[in-house]
Amino acid sequence: MDHVLTLLSKPIVLTVMTLTIGSYLFARLTERRSKRDKIREKALQLLEDVGNDLNSVISLMYGHIRNSNFEIQKDSPVYEKRGGLFTKRFSVKIRSRAFLQSEEFWQRFEQLMFEIDKIVRFMGSLSETYDLADVIKRIKEHQERFAKEWPFEERSVRSEYPPPSNELVKWADMVWDRSVWLLSKNLASILR
Repeated sequence: MDHVLTLLSKPIVLTVMTLTIGSYLFARLTERRSKRDKIREKALQLLEDVGNDLNSVISLMYGHIRNSNFEIQKDSPVYEKRGGLFTKRFSVKIRSRAFLQSEEFWQRFEQLMFEIDKIVRFMGSLSETYDLADVIKRIKEHQERFAKEWPFEERSVRSEYPPPSNELVKWADMVWDRSVWLLSKNLASILR
């Protein structure tokens, strides 16, 4: 036993052991950091993809609303982009669990997706001769329902448009503001 202790106390042996253990620990630390960086990159890519998808459909919705163009055909870009959100549900759910460790992200994404769907379908259902009072009442009911499902501090200042565009803009703003919040909150958590 004394022979082993004497051998281990030699400076060259101590140096070799220190370098070996240090190299192993450094390799493990580098491997963990690399894995964490890859997950971070994938999480950022998820947020970018979701943000681009939401932005593309919401922007088209705003264009229709602000121009009071409620005739949305089934083959229009708005319907196509809206449908694209539904095709990505599974991927968003899996990637948000894996890369963000978040159930809230995909659940809120689905809420936004279904709300966008409601807006687009509502606009598409308006005929040339609609009852303005009834349309405004129905939009306000949708706004109230959405506000109860996802409480949020609504913006106080908005541009004014003739009815029912003004009410539709408020509804679309509710979706936009929640989308920005969802993406910003998750981006901030990734960048910590």
